[in-house]
Amino acid sequence: MGGRRLIYDSALRELFRLRSLEGPLTRPIRASLVLLAAAPSCLFARIPQTSSSIAIEAVLVNPKENRDWPAGAKMAFRWTAVSRAQMASLLAGQAESGNASRPSDTTRQPPSPPPSHGAVRSPAIKDDAIDEAYLKHLDDELGRNPTLDNRRRLVRAYEAAASFLKERGDPEGAIERYRHALDLAVDDADLPAALGSLLIEQNREDEALDLLLPAADRHPENPDIPALLGSAFYAMEDLDQAAEEWGKALAVQDNPRVREAMEKAEREQKAASFYRELRSDHFLLRSNEDDVRALANEVLATLENAYLDLQSDLGFSPRDRIIVLLYPRQAFRDVTRSPSWAGGVNDGKIRVPVSGLSSLTPELARVLKHELTHSFIRQATLGRCPQWFNEGLAQLEEGASTAALKPELRRAAAETGIPALSTLEGSFLSLPADQAASAYAKSLAALEYLRDAHGMAAIRQLLKLLASGQDFGSVLQQECEITYATLEQEAVKHLKR
Repeated sequence: MGGRRLIYDSALRELFRLRSLEGPLTRPIRASLVLLAAAPSCLFARIPQTSSSIAIEAVLVNPKENRDWPAGAKMAFRWTAVSRAQMASLLAGQAESGNASRPSDTTRQPPSPPPSHGAVRSPAIKDDAIDEAYLKHLDDELGRNPTLDNRRRLVRAYEAAASFLKERGDPEGAIERYRHALDLAVDDADLPAALGSLLIEQNREDEALDLLLPAADRHPENPDIPALLGSAFYAMEDLDQAAEEWGKALAVQDNPRVREAMEKAEREQKAASFYRELRSDHFLLRSNEDDVRALANEVLATLENAYLDLQSDLGFSPRDRIIVLLYPRQAFRDVTRSPSWAGGVNDGKIRVPVSGLSSLTPELARVLKHELTHSFIRQATLGRCPQWFNEGLAQLEEGASTAALKPELRRAAAETGIPALSTLEGSFLSLPADQAASAYAKSLAALEYLRDAHGMAAIRQLLKLLASGQDFGSVLQQECEITYATLEQEAVKHLKR
């Protein structure tokens, strides 16, 4: 149908009737109705629902003859709830052709951290591996003697196996083991939070909602569950619902990081209240359409080209659409609370200030590719990349070179010294401008050395190994056969050439 959107009065009446219902349906219904065939009437057959989702199974009826659809013919379809932002876009006439799947953030690092569920001590882990024989023994024992104690032992063993696999960079295996544990302990309050956290990290927010919404009803005393629900809704761009869930978490237990996340979502919501959305194959872009209409289209095209470059260079593709927000400069500072020297921020969403720009500049193109590289790295390494490596590779991909920075670096080294890589594994955003310049340059020098001495193939392999949970020194020795100290020395030499 070429993406044509047809919304009928009868369908809209049903939509708004559903939105007015009380109870758990009020959470996810912020929906849009997209009919994929021409039909002047819509008869709703039934409305299956759970506490976490809604899908309307409907029948379209065509009472008039036309060449494409005989009179009286029926077409069944399924209508699924989507986010409030998507509904607003559709009702405002922003429907698109092609894939209308939900956009996703790249980090899938929500602003409120998931609860910490460390490794569980268990005989299920033996000689640094999962003892499958022990798991089978517990399973057989439960089959022979289904006592509560035997069930608990098996649940804890599956939980330990899941935690082990997660730490070793096997999220799919961990998800499978957590599901086995939940099948045996549906009333457990901690397992849904542990699994929900992992699903959100893997950009599987729909599955996380299906798990966490019923768990929230069963365990209203557990603040981790609404905290995670807030993170899932935030990643789905439903800022209203994210703030509401984080508010529920804070009502149970104060948590500074959850409170900070809620405040950030509220600032973001205020800044974006008049923004419109544009979509491409891999991005959802939000901007003030009146101010940067032409620029937004150029940004999307530039990001798509950069995406293809990064796919080739890094041998990896992010799972879902990446969210990009273009702000007036003051709104950018208000939302991100970033230092004055930051030209962009990637906190799971790419945020860039564009005040005064009516068309794409070379500098903006570099910023966009730099921030997009962070999205690739975060997903490729499961968020386990040292910041200096992250920033160095992002600069490498944007086309930066230490050759242009050397005079500035020599001055910085004389004044403040060149920081050791081991001191640059955390965020650079707290650094003063002069120290930040040195940190970025040292990071770029290290990545230039790795590229020149070992090649991009080695850099790609380092990213894969980091996802397994090993420390950087170990993966560097394993792949490049050099120590952290040697890399440090070579980076300094590279800067002084």
